[in-house]
Amino acid sequence: MSELLPSPFQAVDRQLAQEVCQLLKIDDALLRQSIMAMSFALQQGHSCLALHSCLQESPYRTMAEYGFESFPPAAQWQAHLEQLPIRPEHNAPVVFYQGRLYLRRYFQFETELASFIASHENRQPALTSETLKLARQLLGEFFSTEPGQTNWQQVAAANALLSSFTTIIGGPGTGKTYTVTRILALLAMLSETTLKIRLAAPTGKAAQRLAESIRQAKANMNLDMITAQSIPDEAATLHRLLGVIPNSIHFRHNRENPIDADVVLVDEVSMVDLPLMTRFIRALKPETRVILLGDADQLPSVAAGSVLADITSGQRQQYSAKRCAALKQLGINLPAAAEGQATLDRVTALVHSRRFSEHSGVGALARAVLAGNCAASTEVFAQFNDLRWVPDDQFDAQLNDWLRQHIQPIAQQGSVNEAYAKLQQFRLLCATREGERGVKELNERITRLVNTERTPFFKGQPVMVTQNHYGLKLYNGDIGLLWPNDEGHLMVWFEAENGYRAVTPGRLPAFETVYAMTIHKTQGSEFDHVVVVLPGEKSSLLNRELIYTGLTRAKLTVTVVGAATVWQQGVSQRVERWAGLSEQIAERLAARNTK
Repeated sequence: MSELLPSPFQAVDRQLAQEVCQLLKIDDALLRQSIMAMSFALQQGHSCLALHSCLQESPYRTMAEYGFESFPPAAQWQAHLEQLPIRPEHNAPVVFYQGRLYLRRYFQFETELASFIASHENRQPALTSETLKLARQLLGEFFSTEPGQTNWQQVAAANALLSSFTTIIGGPGTGKTYTVTRILALLAMLSETTLKIRLAAPTGKAAQRLAESIRQAKANMNLDMITAQSIPDEAATLHRLLGVIPNSIHFRHNRENPIDADVVLVDEVSMVDLPLMTRFIRALKPETRVILLGDADQLPSVAAGSVLADITSGQRQQYSAKRCAALKQLGINLPAAAEGQATLDRVTALVHSRRFSEHSGVGALARAVLAGNCAASTEVFAQFNDLRWVPDDQFDAQLNDWLRQHIQPIAQQGSVNEAYAKLQQFRLLCATREGERGVKELNERITRLVNTERTPFFKGQPVMVTQNHYGLKLYNGDIGLLWPNDEGHLMVWFEAENGYRAVTPGRLPAFETVYAMTIHKTQGSEFDHVVVVLPGEKSSLLNRELIYTGLTRAKLTVTVVGAATVWQQGVSQRVERWAGLSEQIAERLAARNTK
């Protein structure tokens, strides 16, 4: 008999399964094992256990190797669970619905979010003939169009005007914040009252970048004072917008105490998990207009769900006859989808990247990675000057070169402003945190070479906050730089609206030195030259969404370090989050459209 493999399932998975079965007074071995597997799936970022999908991968398809009973074929498994009192109407702690097993609260999250989106997609604000005329004029002024060409930024603005819920997706350089600033100006100029607009993003860094982009776009628009003042110069994290209650999963703003806003814009939505997005929509007034921005091809949230990908899945740029008729009133002519074809009125995809032109190797590489084309993604390195491959055995020598060219010169700059500029030129991005090629090891290695005096803090040291400190307005992911003040004392300088603000090192919340970052932590950031450091061997953590996210942090140049076999395995592997959100949205829209 072969030796059993160590079980991937934890005590918490087994305990949950046992307690649920006891609560339901059901002694069912298959249900108990199914709940254990569902609990494990939640920890992997799924919002449920999808029976058909899970049987295609470990550990679900190889349960016998861990000493458990093998799961039956999906149809047999589903038929068994359907006989148990765990359907939505049974009010059990777990829910089985359409081939998916949920913890009830996650089923409720999906249900609430799907109902919200479906109801808002069918709710088109009434526009008077005068409003339509002015909107058409403003759309023409804000967005230039070539004869016979569709300006998708203009379409995005029109869709935001026609819906109380809209989503704008696009990769780097497609002009999402350029577009949305004009949308906010359009809404403000068409409103009879002064709009209350709130800006938010999942992290402090993303909120800061959103605010900076909006301020720059406003400055280039020559807006009148009232419109300019309506568009905020500051953005908050989603948690701050909702109102954090210490030591609680709940927020101050909810259905009973909604956010006071006419318009809420949320950027970097790919990073928002299912529970947080649901709590966000719970905190909105019925009349609040919602605009979501993000790159649907990026990594999904660290926690459960893939909300942005789910709400934008379907035939993008394919609109209903009703929506096309409304767009035509605004001067935009698009062909309606054929009868019976799926439509996606809630989404506009911006497709033209001003950062990655047809001559950009980074853009070509990103497209090949997203397509899962291993051969093309390898060959493209030899075709463009902005791409470089460094084999494993050359990494140490190359790291020394980068140390001299990019890292040591940070402390040699003449001011904190110049040091920050130097810091933003180069960053090592790792797929993993642990291991020889992980963030922890690389940061320790570089710090030993730079900080020869072994002092706790040193000039030019970049640090990343890893714990929120609301009193200091520092949040997980914020980057600071050690630099002397006018008196020569080392302070930690953080970017602020009007320059930099200094914090005494001793007051910092938990932090780490950050010459290298995990790709997850870089979402919402940009650097001139990005080095993507692959793991030393094939890893289940490496996938095309992770690679794409790392590549597209680069504004100019990308270097990849590692073995071609590891790269190809990562490109061929993709993130699949098990969820039923997109199906639930479609169900509700279909039900509403047949009424």
